[in-house]
Amino acid sequence: MGSLTKRIILTCTSVPAIFALIYFFPHYHHLGFALLTVWAVYVGSKEIANLLFPKSKPLIPHYLTVLLPIVQYVQLFYIPEIPLVSITFIVLLSIGFSQEVFTGVQDSFSDSISRISRTAFLAVYPGFFSLFLIRLLPYDQATWLLLMLFLLVFGNDTFAYIFGMWLGKGNRNIFAVSPNKSLAGFIGGTISTMILSVVWAVSIPAMREVFTIFQSLVVGLILSIISNLGDLIESALKRGAHVKDSGTIIMGRGGIMDSIDSLLMSAPFFLICIELFT
Repeated sequence: MGSLTKRIILTCTSVPAIFALIYFFPHYHHLGFALLTVWAVYVGSKEIANLLFPKSKPLIPHYLTVLLPIVQYVQLFYIPEIPLVSITFIVLLSIGFSQEVFTGVQDSFSDSISRISRTAFLAVYPGFFSLFLIRLLPYDQATWLLLMLFLLVFGNDTFAYIFGMWLGKGNRNIFAVSPNKSLAGFIGGTISTMILSVVWAVSIPAMREVFTIFQSLVVGLILSIISNLGDLIESALKRGAHVKDSGTIIMGRGGIMDSIDSLLMSAPFFLICIELFT
C-alpha cells in the first residue's frame, strides 16, 4: 500500500471520527475531547522524549506531562480559584531540575545544561501547548470553534499536499529542513485555508457572532502560516534526532506528533484571534 493511499485512508477515517466526537459528544464540557487530548499528550510526549533522550531518560517521566491538560480541565470547570496549571507546571520543572543534582554525577555534570534544557522542552511540548486546546472548551461556541480549528489545520495540510503534488515539482526545497515542501503547496494551502475559514464563518450561524468575513480571512491566513511552522519545527526535531518519523503509531503518517504538530502550534494563535476579535 502506497503512502498516498495510506494518507487518504487515514484522512477519510480519523478526521470524520474526531469531528463526530466533537459534534455528537459535547457532554460534560467536551470531556471526550479532553480525554483524547490527554491520550495524545501521553503518546506525543513519549515520542518527544525518545527524540530528545535516545540513549538516556529525561529528568521527569514523560507520562507526567499529561497532568497539564488534566489539571487545566479541572481548573476551568471545577476549581477556577486555584491556579492548578501554574502549580503543576512549576512542580514538574522543579522535580526535573532537582533530579540533575543526582543524575549529573554520572558525567561530572558536563551535560547538565543540555539535560535540563531538553527536560524543560519536554514539559512544554506537547504538554503545555495542549492546554490551549482545553482552553477552547469553556466558550459557548466551543463545538464550532473546535471544528473550525481542526478543519483549517487539517484542510491546510491536505490542500498543501494536493497543490504540492500537482504544481510543486519545480519549486520544492524552499525550506532546507523539509525539502519536499513546495512554494505551490504553501500558496495553495494558504489560499484554500482562507477560503475554508470564510465559508465556515459564513455558513455556521454561531460563527457569525465570532468572526466577520475579514476576520475569518485573517484567521485562515494566520493558521495556515502557523500550521506550516509547526510542521517545520517538528521536522527540525526529527532531523536533529536523525529519524524520519516521530513514531509508528499512525498508518502512513508515523507518530502522533507527525499528525498534531501543526494543531498544537496553531491552537494558541487561534485562541488569541478569538480573544482579539470577540
